[in-house]
Amino acid sequence: MRGKEENNMAKIEITKTELVWPGKYNEVGTRKEVERVNLPFQVIETINETRGTREAAKKPKQKTLFDIWEAKEGDTFEEGWKNKLIWGDNLLVMASLLEKFAGKIDLIYIDPPFFTGVDQKITIMAGEDVGFEKQPSISDEVAYWNAWRDGIPSFMNWIHDRLYLMRELISKTGMIFIRFDQYWSHYVKIVADEIFGKEFFQNDIAVKRIFKNVTSQGKVSIPLATDSLLLYFKSEDTRFVDTLAKRDEVRPGFWRHMDDSSGVRKPPERAIFGKVFLPPPGKHFKFSQEKIDLMISEDKIRLNQNSGKPEYWVEESDVKPLNSNWTDISGYSFTTGYPTENSEALLERVLRVGSKENALIADFFCGSGTTCYVAQKLGRRWIGCDLSRWAIHVTRKRLLGIENCKPFEVLNLGKYERKYWQGVTFGDRKKTDMQLAIYQYLAFILKLYGAEPISGMQHLHGKKGKAVVHVGAVDAPVTIDEINACLDECVAINQKELHVLGWEWEMGLYDLMTDAAKGRGVKLVLLNIPREVMEQQAVDKGDIKFFELAYLEVDIKQEKGRKITISLKDFVIPNTELVPEEIRSKIKKWSDYIDYWAIDWDFQNDTFMNGWVTYRTRKDRTLALKSDAHSYEKPGKYTVMVKVVDIFGNDTSQAFEVEVK
Repeated sequence: MRGKEENNMAKIEITKTELVWPGKYNEVGTRKEVERVNLPFQVIETINETRGTREAAKKPKQKTLFDIWEAKEGDTFEEGWKNKLIWGDNLLVMASLLEKFAGKIDLIYIDPPFFTGVDQKITIMAGEDVGFEKQPSISDEVAYWNAWRDGIPSFMNWIHDRLYLMRELISKTGMIFIRFDQYWSHYVKIVADEIFGKEFFQNDIAVKRIFKNVTSQGKVSIPLATDSLLLYFKSEDTRFVDTLAKRDEVRPGFWRHMDDSSGVRKPPERAIFGKVFLPPPGKHFKFSQEKIDLMISEDKIRLNQNSGKPEYWVEESDVKPLNSNWTDISGYSFTTGYPTENSEALLERVLRVGSKENALIADFFCGSGTTCYVAQKLGRRWIGCDLSRWAIHVTRKRLLGIENCKPFEVLNLGKYERKYWQGVTFGDRKKTDMQLAIYQYLAFILKLYGAEPISGMQHLHGKKGKAVVHVGAVDAPVTIDEINACLDECVAINQKELHVLGWEWEMGLYDLMTDAAKGRGVKLVLLNIPREVMEQQAVDKGDIKFFELAYLEVDIKQEKGRKITISLKDFVIPNTELVPEEIRSKIKKWSDYIDYWAIDWDFQNDTFMNGWVTYRTRKDRTLALKSDAHSYEKPGKYTVMVKVVDIFGNDTSQAFEVEVK
């Protein structure tokens, strides 16, 4: 038997050197396919675009809670391109981008979470002068570490699959910059060599990081001063755009010998002032004969008085050629409270080196949004993506701070991602399995909520303590009619408390339904189903928390000339336990929990159009509680949507009907 096994092993032909890890190949030795799911994107917010412009650019269609991104805009801002900020798992996001963007992204920059096992803290600011540090939630950077719970093999699969999809998205003339640390950058390079081709590896650039002397058990370590920035081209057609860096001081002009550059002789001699000069062996003159003649006419070439050899004038300059040492600029910044914020100086250099104006830039770990921010300022188009809700919120505010910022959209995969997750998790890919899949989904959510399933009811799915529980569908918002049906069953069985769990909610539902339930003698509690339920690691660790919807109260006043103003009157955040007690005691006002609020003056049950906005920044902690006046062209009834984002990045939206006379 052993001899037979040895014979079989002898037939395996090894033709290349590669890094292999458990899980890279399946049981029969075939490379596992990278997951590819083409899901539609939902447009959940549009910023810096008027509704009139938007309506004129699209065909009439049935209104839904969120628009579906149709990818019909052009490839330039003039043709209607809108930059894109996407909230979600970048593996699913990139796979869903392939249909429209395969081979179209000119430059990708990524700074993935390093494989360290250290959870970075996020600095949260509340009110005008209260700050505290918070451990990231499972949907933040810690989610990646949890995804690597199997150690090196899971990390290698994770980084491989994402780099693989990035290569398909990069244009033929594009490039990618990959930032990593000293512990794992060499492993990442081997994986990247396999995907992009070792021949297309360009450089390992040293990037400056913040460091300090570290003393442990009486021993002083050598502090880490740099990260690696791995640079790959997509093909032989890729070219650098700008490889010059600013000097600290202007270098004065000087005379330089013409034969001081190595290379191939083309041609072997030059005529200068009537004399023929031969370059030394292995060297050549920098300039063609035509260029030399022009420079002579401009007095920029002379014969050295001592050697009699030609030399040319080098103009003074405030720039110098770049090399692989980029420690002249900082690699990190600390302006947003985000723990691993990349510096604007670094991203400006990256974008200038590898792209031209109007090029398409992408960052699939956008974090605090430096790549998107710098791309916007340099006139590049961009796509940013992150798994963290907080990262999306920080990036959105940062972009709003740019004067005349181009329109951008906030997207997610929303109900389509949830529907896909339901199919993968509970197996509803066949219609015959649909009912079983729905039952398993309901049982799963109820278990996470700490409730027991009940039978015999049409709309009530479980029971937790004295309350009955209804679970909303993965692919639709909980509606007013849906809750009314649950209330009917509660009244029929004399049930006094109802908990409704939902992914999304019909607009204007909160006040209407809580008041209606109270009138029928039922206490109604509305709770969000967190996106984390789709992360198996969060489920395994028990990190799932269901939070009640926040309470929002506004005052709408109509002024002369068909103008209205909106003032915030109250905001009750349900998850104050996330704030440390010593900090909570310092928060004096309900508005201290608000970080940002915006208004859509003519909401039409589709994408939220950001018509007016105010928010706190790290430098300016004040927040206006009254909007500017908005004028309507015509009298009539309008729906106004108010969106409030709390200090943790969670948003609460509520619709209000106004009649303008």
